[in-house]
This record gives sequence, structure tokens and C-alpha cells, in this order.
Amino acid sequence: MEGSSMQLLLGSRPSQQPLSDAAVMIALRKGRIEFFRHLYRRHYAAVQAYASQCVRGPLHAQEVTSDVFAHLLQQMVSGESLIERRHPGCLRPQLLGKVRTAAIHRWHRERDTLAPDFQAWVAAGSRWPWGEDGQLALAYERLPATTQCLLWHSVVERDDPAFTARITGLDHHAVPAACDQAMTALRQARADLYFERLERPDCRDVIERLIKRPHADPAEGWGHLRACPACAALYKDLSQLDEQLEAQLPVRLLGWWTGQGYLRAKAAIPIPLGDPPFLARLLERGRADAPAEPSRVRRTTAVTRRSRGSRGRSRAASPQSPRRSRAAFAVAGFLVGAGAGVLLLTACDPQFGASVEPPHAPGPSPAPSDPPSQQATPPPAVSARFPVQANAYTSQRGTSAGSNPGSRALGGSSVLRYYRVDFSTVRDTLAVARLSGPSGGGARLELRLDSPVRPPLAQIVPSADGSVNDISVPITPVVGVHRLYVTAHCPTTTDRCVELFAFGAAPSMSEALLPLQRP
Repeated sequence: MEGSSMQLLLGSRPSQQPLSDAAVMIALRKGRIEFFRHLYRRHYAAVQAYASQCVRGPLHAQEVTSDVFAHLLQQMVSGESLIERRHPGCLRPQLLGKVRTAAIHRWHRERDTLAPDFQAWVAAGSRWPWGEDGQLALAYERLPATTQCLLWHSVVERDDPAFTARITGLDHHAVPAACDQAMTALRQARADLYFERLERPDCRDVIERLIKRPHADPAEGWGHLRACPACAALYKDLSQLDEQLEAQLPVRLLGWWTGQGYLRAKAAIPIPLGDPPFLARLLERGRADAPAEPSRVRRTTAVTRRSRGSRGRSRAASPQSPRRSRAAFAVAGFLVGAGAGVLLLTACDPQFGASVEPPHAPGPSPAPSDPPSQQATPPPAVSARFPVQANAYTSQRGTSAGSNPGSRALGGSSVLRYYRVDFSTVRDTLAVARLSGPSGGGARLELRLDSPVRPPLAQIVPSADGSVNDISVPITPVVGVHRLYVTAHCPTTTDRCVELFAFGAAPSMSEALLPLQRP
């Protein structure tokens, strides 16, 4: 799969060489969502291991892991840039940084779910260890993106050359030599930062000689190193750069780093064989929504060929066929013209204007609060269990397509109606919405049963920083099949203030764990 797809994207390359992370992300932005499984399988163990260093127990770690990967897919599908100011050249530290941020957010909602050491770090202010060598991180960030990624996976993560080759796109036989070149580039970048503060040319000469031979005997420059403490410290840094990179770089880039604990946990986690649930649902929905145009085209082509053959045989059999053909074309032209005229009159008549929602039966579309027509065939009920996709509505008013496929943007006068939502099998005590709001806050989403003017079943406030999050609020358990109305309250008169991705009901954490606690 990876080899053939890579040839389509990047031209002729060896079929056994897989797509790099960068090439997979290019394919995702071109609509090849199924390629996300490559990123998921490559980075799952690392993300799960780092999450286990931040939160308690495998259940909470799995929740954080799923949220991080779902947000990554949403970013790439929506076209949002993945370039960050810190470590922009490598996906792995970006994912670990998202895990750390997600775990810090739990401090305000579920503090007891954090791991003890991580909880203590957050309680102390989540402070970065500024006492470490900051010049090393600055030198690393000056390197090209591919060099950063190579150093991170080979030195910090201790990944084997074959795995590093898959992520970077290099041939695995070339990885060791590429790592040596990357370390040389890092030494040069570290020395360049020192050179920028130098005023003595003899310091530059000594350091440049030491860079070319980092493990050589410094006797030839010993006199200068003894007289210049700054150059002596730099020489010590350069000679111990491998150890410093492994120990200090992740601490400076991520803030929270457990070192050997993370590496041991990563080695113990198997690579998942299947797709994550959110990706499987997205792929299934894509297959269900795919039009059947190619089959219709093939059938039309076959019918056209058969009709052409029959016309040819009829001409050979009857000398009057040309006259009949001309008459047939005249009749067909008349019918086409009549049909076009009817369509034109229909378009010009105001009573046939476009409706916001497609009617289920002939006649004008009912208002969102009106009961459905008795003659209409009721649509199948949708389970209320989260996630119900936002674009699964029966009708809508005043909403628009969001930034992500399947999401809807709502304003103060917007309504999403879901005609048959089945609560009979759930009896859940939480309402959950995956949504984003305006920066600064002030917006909220409201869920109502059976009428858009009834008191809301739930009011859900999105995060004030404008990010996409799953927000849950307690509700009274609901039974039966209901119409559900989704509205928004906006702090200002802006057209759209809330973007909804999915919503639904969910059990509380204690209810979800009951089946696991029973003998």
C-alpha cells in the first residue's frame, strides 16, 4: 500500500520504501484520509507511553491518546497548518506536546486523573527547567526540518534505523551516516551561537579545529582553553553533545520528560493492527457518501452503444429508416424544448423558491417546530449516544458548513433539527459536544427536546481559547425517541460564533467502569 501510493505522489521510487511522515501528510491534504493509519501506527506507542507518564491508568491514557490523534486528523483534513514555532520539523515532539497540553487541561476538570509526579509538576507552575543548557535547544531549532527529525528519532527516542528511515523517508542503510552528518551540523550550530558573542579571533580558530575533530586530544589548544573558561566550557559541551542531546533536548522542548520511564513504556506498547474508531467512522461515512456516478456512466455508455448498433441494423434492414430517424429526432427535440420550458417557468415562479431543508413529502417545507407531515415516511431513528455527527441533521436554518467536513457553524438565530433521536437504549447522565467557540468566550450551545422554545436540556460552553474540545455537562436521563433542536447563543451580533462537530449523550465515568468492576 505504502510503496505504490508513494510512487503516485512522489514519482518513481523503490516500491519497498514507505512514505515518510511528510509525504503522508501531503497525501492527507489531498483527500487520502486512509493514509492517516500510517501516522497512527507509527506514533501510537510513543503517544500512549507519554500519556501514561502524565495521567493515571491505561483508561485515561487511552482517552488522551485518542483525543490527540483525532485532533491531528481534524487539523490535516481542515487544512490547518501543523507548523509550530517550536520543533516544526518533526511530528513526534508535536504530538507529545499535545499530550502534555491535554493533560494540563485536566488539572481544572479532573485533577485526580493526573499521575502524581505530573500533578506535582503542574502544581508547581509547569515550569520549564531553565537551568539546563538553553543554547543546545536554540542550536537544534536552527537546523533544517529533516535534520531535526533525524536527531530526535535516532538520539532522543533511540528508534532503530529501519523505523527512523520510515519516518524520515531515507533508505535505512543511509540512516547511520545521515545521523553522523546531523550531529556534525548540530555541533556547528552550537558553536555558531558561541561565535556570535566572540570578540577574539583566536577563540574562533581553536573552536573550529575542535569541531572538525570533536574526540581528538585537545593538547594543541590546551593553553587557550586554560586561559579562556568560555571556550573550555564550549569544548566540554561539544565533546559531550550526544549525552546532552538525549538528556536535555526533550526537557527543553517539552518541559515534562521522564526519560527512561517513557522509553520503557513505549517499548512495552504493541503497535495497533486496526484503525482507531474515529478514523473507521470517517472512512465508513466517506464510503457511504461516495456517489455511484462511475456505474451510471458505464451503464449509460453500454445503452448508448446498444442503441447505436440497433439503429445501424435498422438502417440496413429498411430503406425508410433515414426518414423515420429524422422524425424521431424532431420529436425528441420538441420534448427536450418542452421540458426546458417547464423548468424555466418553475424557476421563475416564486412559489418554487429554494427551501432551506428538503421536504420529506410534496408540499412546502414545515418550520423547524412544526410536526412532520402524516403522509411522509419517517426517517430512521438516530441513536443519541455520542458522537452524533453535526451534519446528520434532518433540517437546518441559518447554519453553514464549518471548517471541517461534517461540522456546522451556528449563529444566534441558527437551528439544527434532528427529527428522531433515540434515547431509549442509553439513559445517559452526560451531554457531550465536540465544539469550538470564539476566542474570549461568551458563547454557548443549547440542546432542546421536542421544541426550539422549550427550556434547554443542556447548555454547553466551549473553551474560551477558541480550540476544539469535547465538553460534557450533566443532564437528567432521557427516555424515548425525541426531536432534538440545537441552537447557539453568541456574545455579539457576529454571524457565526460556535462550530459544532458532534454531540450526544454519554455515561459518566463511574457508570462506564461498572461493567469492568463486576466479577
